[in-house]
Amino acid sequence: MKGIINGIIVVSLLAGCQTLTGTGYDVRPIQLSETVIIDQERADEAKIIVLSMEEVVEIKGVSDEDNIYLAPKVKHFDRFRLKKIRKQSHDAVKKRYPQATVHVSTDQKIFMELEKLEQELQKRTISEKRLKQKLKKLDEMMKG
Repeated sequence: MKGIINGIIVVSLLAGCQTLTGTGYDVRPIQLSETVIIDQERADEAKIIVLSMEEVVEIKGVSDEDNIYLAPKVKHFDRFRLKKIRKQSHDAVKKRYPQATVHVSTDQKIFMELEKLEQELQKRTISEKRLKQKLKKLDEMMKG
């Protein structure tokens, strides 16, 4: 009887640990192009390109005329390589959209601001003029 109980405990512990071995990072970016007034198709495609990198966990992004603003969130241990990840992200998106100006930032503040903009675009509570103002402010924040 004691052996059966020990066996059940071992099996349940092993089964419980198996769920922790996966990455758990199956986050899909918000697809804005279907629900917004201002076209966000380039931003949506750029988010998918950057999210395909294994270091990137989540991404926020918005675009206007010829600018694409992206803010990827990376895995904890990959934060030591932020400069390289930013460059790879920028190059991958620039390869797809050579005529666009691509802005990539791993700063948490920029990530939160782009998240707010995505939500406003999705809810249709922002005008094109206001979007341009906020993106100009974001551009200044990214340049430091």
